Amino acid sequence: MSAQMRTVPIVRRLTTFYGSAKPPQARVFNQAPALEDFDAYESDAILQACVKEYGAEWANPQLSTVGKLAGSKYMAQLAQDANDNPPVFESHDRSGNRVDTVKYHPAYHEIMRLGIEAEIPSFSWRNHDKKGASVARSALGYLMYQAESGTQCPQTMTFACVSPLNYMTHDQRSICNFAEKAITPEYDPRNVSAIEKAGVTIGMSMTEKQGGSDVRANITEATLIDSSVSGSNTAYFLNGHKWFTSAPMSDAFLTLAQTSNGLSCFIVPRWIPQTGERNEGLRFQRLKSKIGDRSNASSEVEYHNAYGELLGQEGRGISVILEMVQNTRLDCSVGSSALMRRALLEAINHVGHRKAFGNVLLNSPPMAAVIADLTVESEAATALAFRVAATFDKHATDHEKDLGRIITAIAKYHVCKRATQFVYEAMECLGGNGYVEDGIMGRLFRQAPLNAIWEGSGNVICLDVLRCFKREPKAVEALMHELATLNHIPEYSHQFNKLKADLSSLQDNLASVRSVVGTTALLLQAVALSKTSVQPVFDAFVRSRLMGGPRLEYGAIDNTWDIPNIIKQSNKIVRATDTSISSWMPLHRTTRTLHTTAEPCTRPRNLPYVTDEEVAKRRAEGDWDCPKCGRLNFLYTDTCACSYVLTAPLARDGDWVCSFCGDYVFAYKTKCRCGEPRPSWL
Repeated sequence: MSAQMRTVPIVRRLTTFYGSAKPPQARVFNQAPALEDFDAYESDAILQACVKEYGAEWANPQLSTVGKLAGSKYMAQLAQDANDNPPVFESHDRSGNRVDTVKYHPAYHEIMRLGIEAEIPSFSWRNHDKKGASVARSALGYLMYQAESGTQCPQTMTFACVSPLNYMTHDQRSICNFAEKAITPEYDPRNVSAIEKAGVTIGMSMTEKQGGSDVRANITEATLIDSSVSGSNTAYFLNGHKWFTSAPMSDAFLTLAQTSNGLSCFIVPRWIPQTGERNEGLRFQRLKSKIGDRSNASSEVEYHNAYGELLGQEGRGISVILEMVQNTRLDCSVGSSALMRRALLEAINHVGHRKAFGNVLLNSPPMAAVIADLTVESEAATALAFRVAATFDKHATDHEKDLGRIITAIAKYHVCKRATQFVYEAMECLGGNGYVEDGIMGRLFRQAPLNAIWEGSGNVICLDVLRCFKREPKAVEALMHELATLNHIPEYSHQFNKLKADLSSLQDNLASVRSVVGTTALLLQAVALSKTSVQPVFDAFVRSRLMGGPRLEYGAIDNTWDIPNIIKQSNKIVRATDTSISSWMPLHRTTRTLHTTAEPCTRPRNLPYVTDEEVAKRRAEGDWDCPKCGRLNFLYTDTCACSYVLTAPLARDGDWVCSFCGDYVFAYKTKCRCGEPRPSWL
């Protein structure tokens, strides 16, 4: 039987039918490369033009450095990690003690460190004597907002809160100068007293459940701790709640509460500076589950006899807080214009590489029309945002400051509202690749509505503008003067004359207030573009935004547009020469070199504005100078922020040593931080 069987040859199966070539499922081509390792500043023509126009070119070295950081692959990975791992609230520790802490991913802290050391919250305050400082600071924030927007919230609040913090009295500052620490470019995320930190972050806690933007409806109450003492810097107990408190791990919060004389402004520290004890009455309830802005925490808080100190006069809380609101509204406009710019870059990067139907997408006339229209919109937003920023400059004339009082709200209303539709259109340019979470477009789209809602939604802003038209004649005069500069252009003149007619009847037709504010914003954008952009962009803006009726989609343009030169204005992605961005990596050089080597200072580097007498007083009380970096450190801090460790122990007359943990404790304290009482009290 076996002899009769035929021998069948064994045919081995080929491992591939394609030889050495990859099979179709393994071939990846016609995909746009990731937009990374580019210079966000050098790639942005309109931003550079704004910096030059408003006298901030002296900041170009720092802007260029931050631009490389914002466009780096390293920053892109940090941003992704921070948003993929949102903060987590811990109300109690494992033993049941209330701690009220929020845990962030390390990427969040790294982005915060880089931003604060780049002086995003402090640049204009630290360089207040230079023309264009406000524009330069806004440009720094604009660049970093493109990379990661959530971390810009606490940095914006820290910047904005400096104005109301200046209401602190000398006695308050002698204990803990929050204003000075807020403009110190040092990030310290530790949950300890602000006295022990060189730099701090400041949060805001304004709105309540029943009132929202109507803060006059707040019901949180403040009562004097010692009824025999009154006036600014007086200590109060606060009882109530706040519906939105952003950045809950801030070192202190500005808040509003009702006193016997009306709504007043208070600073509520996380740790009480006078005693070094945690502010037990400050109790966070939960974190908000937000649509976007996921790297940053927003919370609800309750006050249960929370310790707070009055800023300014009782009953003057609105006027104190308005100085901060103007600053945050500026950053809303800057942030939204930055978001639009990054979305445009992502769209250009994709359509400039992707081919369809035998041609690069950008060479297709319909796609070129969309990109050109998006370019005009983006440049108009940026031009207006930085026109507003220029009015915040210390060197601005009274006329400019009057103008800023009204156009800040107008720009915030218009630019922030345009962002959401803009980002959607840019997302559509990427097709299905834009609608997945693997890239940045989903994050940009979720972030886009935020600035239009934060610091006053549309109707609130319009009512503020209306109030300004009624009560600020100098601001209205400055606005009319600004708008009249292009009255020689027929298309512009027609809209300007129509606006003046609408303003005269606005009080009888309040339903048209949005139309009036929107038209004013378009005219302001035209004026700003005439100063900072190229002629093709300006001409296209006037023809498309100031002529005819409203358009509901981008790319619906006529044949008068100079599309190639418009696209040329935005289609310039400059690759960074140092693609590793090693200068920004941890444990390498940081931005400290930018603000320590440029202008040597004889005072401690973390206290640039204090007097020599104050420095001498602190040294006499035991504070010590770091021999490595020059910081002046708190008496009982044995490790400097630069990692230098003090070997010789320091002590002050009268202070005592805790028998339990060994820490030095101030003489006036009755117990240590660990809870151990003073031995003499036993």
